[in-house]
Amino acid sequence: MNLELSKVVNGLKSVADFQFEVTLTDEFLKEINAIDASQFSIQGTVKKVERQLMLSFEYKGIISFECHRCLAEVKLNLSSCVTRELFETLDREDGDEFVILDNGSVDLTPILEEDILLNLPLQILCDEDCKGICPQCGINLNEGNCTCDDQKIDPRLEALKNLFT
Repeated sequence: MNLELSKVVNGLKSVADFQFEVTLTDEFLKEINAIDASQFSIQGTVKKVERQLMLSFEYKGIISFECHRCLAEVKLNLSSCVTRELFETLDREDGDEFVILDNGSVDLTPILEEDILLNLPLQILCDEDCKGICPQCGINLNEGNCTCDDQKIDPRLEALKNLFT
């Protein structure tokens, strides 16, 4: 999703507003282990401040994942504000909060994907108290208890059990 900024770069406009609906790529969804995603709405501005261009936008959308414990579907509502400095050429190397323009335009997709990736929780759970699934029978422990033997002993350590009986 390229945002054309040649009028702002050339000084014909001082502010450019934009609004988009974006569909995340299947490759990105696979990279973050997502099941599905809604379209993300993006709304923002680019302002020319002296010789700098400042990009700021907000995004909103829903991404579906599997719970890391019980594999139930979890829908995360994601929204955030993003701000970056835009440069035509890179004269300095301080900070990660900048983007280089490509012939007066900027691709917002990598910026959006980076921010989504940084804002995802480390562990995606359907509930903080999710019990997960039984490793022996596979029943979802949130829906009921299983009848598996809790005293299962690792076969490599079973000989030690006889020492104390």
